[in-house]
Amino acid sequence: MATPPLSTISTRHRAPPPWPPPKTSTNPRTKIRCGVLAPPAGQVLQAASAAPTPRSTRYPPNRTLSSDVNLHIQRLCRAGDLLEALRLLGSDGVDVRGYCAVVQLCGEGRSLEAGRRAHALVRASGGAKGGIGSVLGKMLVLMYLKCGDLGSARGVFDEMPPQVADVRVWTSLMSAYAKAGDFQEGVLLFRQMHCCGVTPDAHAISCVLKCIASLGNIMDGELVHGLLEKLGLGAECAVANALIAVYSRCGRMEDAIQVFENMHPRDAISWNSMISGCFSNGWHGKAVDLFSKMWSEGVEISSVTMVSVLPACAELGYELVGKVVHGYSVKSGLLWELESLDSRIDSVLGSKLVFLYVKCGDMVSARRVSDVMSSKSNLHVWNLLMGGYAKAGELQESLLLFKQMHDLGITPDEHTISCLLKCITSLSLDRDGLVAHGYLMKLGFGEQCAVCNALISFYAKSNRIENALEVFDAMPHQDTISWNSVISGCTSNGLNNEAIDLFIKMWIQGQEMDSATLLSVLPACGQSRYYFVGRWLHGYSVKTGLIGETSIANAVLDMYSNCSDWHSTNKIFRSMDQKNVVSWTAMITSYTRAGLFDKVTGLLQEMVLDGIRPDVFAVTSALHAFAGDESLKQGKSVHGYAIRNGMEKLLPVANALMEMYVRCGNMEEAQLIFYRATNKDIISWNTLIGGYSRNNFANESFSLFSDMLLQFRPNAVTMTCILPAAASLSSLERGREIHAYALRRGYLEDNYTSNALVDMYVKCGALLVARLLFDRLTKKNLIAWTIMIAGYGMHGRGRDAIALFEQMRRSGVEPDSASFSAILYACCHSGLTKEGWRFFNAMINEHKIEPKLKHYACIVDLLSHTGNLKEAFEFIESMPIEPDSSIWVSLLHGCRIHRDVKLAEKVADRVFNLEPENTGYYVLLSNIYAEAERWEAVKKLKNKIGGRGLRENTGCSWIEVRGKVYVFIADKRNHPQGDRIAEFLDDVARRMREEGYDPKKKYALMGANDAVHDEALCGHSSKLAIAFGVLNLSEGRAVRVTKNSRVCSHCHEAAKFISKMCNREIILRDSSRFHHFEDGRCSCRGYC
Repeated sequence: MATPPLSTISTRHRAPPPWPPPKTSTNPRTKIRCGVLAPPAGQVLQAASAAPTPRSTRYPPNRTLSSDVNLHIQRLCRAGDLLEALRLLGSDGVDVRGYCAVVQLCGEGRSLEAGRRAHALVRASGGAKGGIGSVLGKMLVLMYLKCGDLGSARGVFDEMPPQVADVRVWTSLMSAYAKAGDFQEGVLLFRQMHCCGVTPDAHAISCVLKCIASLGNIMDGELVHGLLEKLGLGAECAVANALIAVYSRCGRMEDAIQVFENMHPRDAISWNSMISGCFSNGWHGKAVDLFSKMWSEGVEISSVTMVSVLPACAELGYELVGKVVHGYSVKSGLLWELESLDSRIDSVLGSKLVFLYVKCGDMVSARRVSDVMSSKSNLHVWNLLMGGYAKAGELQESLLLFKQMHDLGITPDEHTISCLLKCITSLSLDRDGLVAHGYLMKLGFGEQCAVCNALISFYAKSNRIENALEVFDAMPHQDTISWNSVISGCTSNGLNNEAIDLFIKMWIQGQEMDSATLLSVLPACGQSRYYFVGRWLHGYSVKTGLIGETSIANAVLDMYSNCSDWHSTNKIFRSMDQKNVVSWTAMITSYTRAGLFDKVTGLLQEMVLDGIRPDVFAVTSALHAFAGDESLKQGKSVHGYAIRNGMEKLLPVANALMEMYVRCGNMEEAQLIFYRATNKDIISWNTLIGGYSRNNFANESFSLFSDMLLQFRPNAVTMTCILPAAASLSSLERGREIHAYALRRGYLEDNYTSNALVDMYVKCGALLVARLLFDRLTKKNLIAWTIMIAGYGMHGRGRDAIALFEQMRRSGVEPDSASFSAILYACCHSGLTKEGWRFFNAMINEHKIEPKLKHYACIVDLLSHTGNLKEAFEFIESMPIEPDSSIWVSLLHGCRIHRDVKLAEKVADRVFNLEPENTGYYVLLSNIYAEAERWEAVKKLKNKIGGRGLRENTGCSWIEVRGKVYVFIADKRNHPQGDRIAEFLDDVARRMREEGYDPKKKYALMGANDAVHDEALCGHSSKLAIAFGVLNLSEGRAVRVTKNSRVCSHCHEAAKFISKMCNREIILRDSSRFHHFEDGRCSCRGYC
């Protein structure tokens, strides 16, 4: 070794170098490998016999001189004169005493350069020949270790014979390796020491246990535990403390507790080790209990104790216990008073206190602690505060903290950026999110997984799913959270197919799936009806045990419900060990989707008996079910529950209540709820507007729509609610106004709005406009085709309806039950018997659609209108389902048309049994008797009606003139233009008689003279409305009249005559169909 120049060595002791020293490469001695820790037999004795003893050392001949030199060097070292001692060290006669004295002084003064010179002089003098002796070697090793030169220490140690190094040297070297972080080398050194026959002491055992704890190697820990018990060191406090650290680090808390309980005595380190171990392993309650015992036994509590017990209190939510600990730390001087603004809190303890208060939701205390902390640059504290405010919903405060942090020049990390993005996402600050994206890219966080995950969530919730996919694809590594975020984003944005494709890629790549994955992809499977993927996910959840989580079971249940697998839905629900309110709500929704409304009441009762209180979602789901079933009684029961539990004024409940009452026809209650609601949204307005339209309160619907325009901007759904009102009034002018409004707002892109417009024009008699709109639809769905086919049927254009139906099939749209009902209806009103049967049979045989009552009614109506009454009766008798009154009434109308009184009586008995209170059916039979001139039967029937207290329904017709709807009621002539109308109708009647028309007065009014007959016939509501239209509409404009019942034969003939007499097109819509009168002809051709 080269000798450093003497001038470089200070005579004063140097300051110790940094500790621990940097990890340097060593020249390790030959490792001794053995299967056990004990050395082979006889090895220690053999090594000892070969070692030289101090007595065999030979000194130079001038013994007196050497003795004086060594004594002089020792005196210089005691005086601290290192420079002079080193100068004399090169003299003749210096022996091990002089070298040891200088080396020891170098170690005490941390003088590495002087120690290296002394070491070089030892080598130069031949003192290291044949190996360095035990005393000098140990001194050199310890000197190098004190000076922080681990490599040189290990070099000297390797030159020493193994048997001369005592346990102190071995332990010191192990400790140095531990401080340098080379724990594996420390363990290997302990094994080598044991194999060399050196018996470890408590310090050596403690040192190796610390290395083992850092490595987390439980097998080595158990071996050392066995050795120390054999050596009788188990009672040593330091050893037991180190052993506790090993078991804690390896997750063996039961063994750590056993060691701790067997300790007598225990010091503060023992308690701190146990509390720290319990906290690290998630035994938070045990950590707090140990702290309580430590306190009660009077053990000194230090800041180390606080660092472990405060987070444990935080994880448990023990804010009160945490405040007690906080108070103790203030009282004992470990922490300054918070109110003392002149003092500052230690950064480590302060961060733990902030964590405690943030975790417990006490942001005020957390902020007070952070404000008086000694260091304002603790990024962990800033992150804790930002996350705490975000979790508490104070998102703006969290963003403000980020701004303060930025102003102080503190550079954020990935956790800060993730929290920032989550706040921006929750506040829907799209522009700020884009700015944050650029900022994080500038800081170099663009490839950080946590940051990218937050970015994906931001873009997904901002409806920028394309950007989310770009971020996802650009990630160098995607973790499970990344996949879950992008799948969830696709699902929430309606991209269910893309979500399922991503899930399949995730599975193929072998990415680990967790419960969040299933919760993201199961809704996509349900909404897209990917039944088999959903079943596979169900199987995976069963295999992995995730199905035991209530949230997963709820998602599987909802998936089966969306896929209409009601059996599996019910099976999953009944097999659930724990059902929460979401489970019950999902099952109620499932029954509602399945149309099993009667089961909802029982399910609600079962839910209450199970101890689950229905929440807002359960109540709204139940109300939707009762709305679908039109169960007013059950709906009122739920309404009462909502009132008792203070839910009635909650917006979702109020909207659901309105929908229930609207569906049940109770518009008074629906209106009360609407006007009592303090807050109304677009759904509230749409529900009541649609309710008015649905329940034939068209004028009220338009009035509410006008009020809505002053407060809310209507949406596409509003258009679908108000357009049926225009259709029910046949108000073409209002319908056109709504059409123009929808066009300006861009709502025609919505399929529902476009379909509602086509339906409105059909029902207002503007069939050409309806077809023009239909042809312009870019995407024609089945509903649009069905509306147009039904429109042709209503207007008696059966051939056009059939042509359109065939066009629909050629375009690849498969007909359903409703579209077959529409085409059968068209065949019926055009007398197309052969075609009607063809479509009926195709529905059953080709499309496998089971006929319903409406389909059977169309066939009966078709047979009845064409005179096949007997065949119609036999058809009804052979029906697989019980016919209702509408089917029998269709046959009764056929009996009237074809004057089959005998069959009419037979059919009427069936009708009266089904609906004994409907006066219209009695009137229909009475007219059949009157046409057959069976006056006695008419009289008896009239008496029967009077005896039951039944009253005939009043005929009503209405017409729109200049944007206003005028209503006419039969026999009511109190109209401002009543005289003009009567004069016009008298003129029509006179001209009809002149042309040879003799109205069938006999069934209009019995026992009255001709004047009364004429007056009664002129008082029919449809004739009054037609007359008003002719008198008030400009020439050339069509007269459009709507009637609430079927038009009578006399009015039908009168309309034909007026159309020819006045050269007017008259469009009359009754309860069955449209009649287009032009030039004395009607489009129905007698198929009324």
